[in-house]
Amino acid sequence: MKNGTPLIVVFFLFSIVFTGIQACDSKKVPHVVKASDADVPAGAVAEKRGRDLYLKHCSGCHHEERYGLVGPPLLPEYFGRKKAKAIREIIAEGLPATNMPPFKDLLKGAELDSILTYIRTPLESPVWGMDDIRKTWETSYFSLEEKEPRFDMSNFFMIVEGGEGRVHFMDGDSFQRLGVVDVGAIHGGPKYGRDLRYAFAISRGGLLVKYDLYDQKLVGKIRGGISTRNIAVSSSGDYIAQANLLPKNLVIIDAFSMKPKEIIDPEGTPGAVYTLKTRGQFVLSIKDKHEILLIDDSSLDLRRISIDQPFTDFFIDPKEGFLIGTARGSDHFSVVDLDKGEVVKTFPAEGGMPHLASAAVWTEGGDTFAAFPQIGKPLLTVMKMYDWEVMASVKTKGAGFFARTHDKIQHIWVDTGSDTIQLIDKKTLKAVAEVIPQPGKRAMHIEFDKEGRHALVSVWEDEGEVVIYDTAKLEVKKRMPFKKPVGKYNATNKNF
Repeated sequence: MKNGTPLIVVFFLFSIVFTGIQACDSKKVPHVVKASDADVPAGAVAEKRGRDLYLKHCSGCHHEERYGLVGPPLLPEYFGRKKAKAIREIIAEGLPATNMPPFKDLLKGAELDSILTYIRTPLESPVWGMDDIRKTWETSYFSLEEKEPRFDMSNFFMIVEGGEGRVHFMDGDSFQRLGVVDVGAIHGGPKYGRDLRYAFAISRGGLLVKYDLYDQKLVGKIRGGISTRNIAVSSSGDYIAQANLLPKNLVIIDAFSMKPKEIIDPEGTPGAVYTLKTRGQFVLSIKDKHEILLIDDSSLDLRRISIDQPFTDFFIDPKEGFLIGTARGSDHFSVVDLDKGEVVKTFPAEGGMPHLASAAVWTEGGDTFAAFPQIGKPLLTVMKMYDWEVMASVKTKGAGFFARTHDKIQHIWVDTGSDTIQLIDKKTLKAVAEVIPQPGKRAMHIEFDKEGRHALVSVWEDEGEVVIYDTAKLEVKKRMPFKKPVGKYNATNKNF
């Protein structure tokens, strides 16, 4: 799959979780009737104290129920795997160059701990229904004028700047930056509209943003959920499907008006949603249930397919006839035939957690292959498609997260969790070259331009950059500064 919407990109983006937070004024907080500790069972006293402190100091920015307002949601699903110590440090010290103030002089150590415990407590029944969604709808610009694009939109790029919570837009021929939109803590790749006139980006806090690529203007936004996994654009371009972790649902939004159309209950926790363009369907994995959902992206009719394991991660074959997925810690892959609606083959996995959504797919000698990294292991697994067999395991310099290639180049570019990008020859499956964008600085995520002539690599640092390589000469063509740049998305290469 050429999506690049990795499951744990959340880990890389936590540094901007609190971007946009404003110093909270207790006058903003609704009146709350408080009981004394004597009125509360002993086991709930600590939680009550944490909630009281939260309501006084935090709710004006983060919502009375922690759903997020001008600041993001403060919920376990939003924090990902960030450790308690790091979250406490942010509360105490604030975040420089943002509106998140330090609370160390206002709150004692025990009070900081109480707030920390409270915001790391899961919500039992979060509510964010159709009325809540509609109230967040905003529009700032609208045009029905038919225009010709100024650039080759098939070679257009979107670049996610994780450290600033922004998406930048760039011409892929000149590598000229054209515009930018603020999204907030972003999880999952932004998506192009069908005609490449508009782009859609989603924040981890559920805010969906629409941007006019021709006029370089924000069109509108709406908050379809409290915590969101990712989005997909329908094959017709008419609808956006927003997969939410809180509440656990799939919200369908009209891509033209940006107004909500329907809320679908998947009866489980959404894993990820993608588009099957040739089939006119959305496909949704459910990470805590042995099912996947196919949703007609016109009628919104549902079809449930039973599978042998919940898919934590999966990818779609180039012909859109099969899904290949696995569960975290599983010992095997499962191949789902979408026409038959069943698992047609399983084959052994190497353990750990493969990053299937980052699979690099190519053809060689009439056969189709896919290669994907093993999260936490210095391995690149190579699979022969349609025979559904693992044919090789390539050792890499370190445990990476992304593998990318292009039909017109001879290498698979693989990040290694270090400063080095390794190049694996497609024919021999041997490491034959490497590039180091910045010595000692982490290099990650590769994207190619439309023709495969250039590779864009992120240096994931506060003082980071996107480094553009000539793929034939392996020479640097340009460096562009960004704060913790993550994904880069080319309009031709970003299929799903």
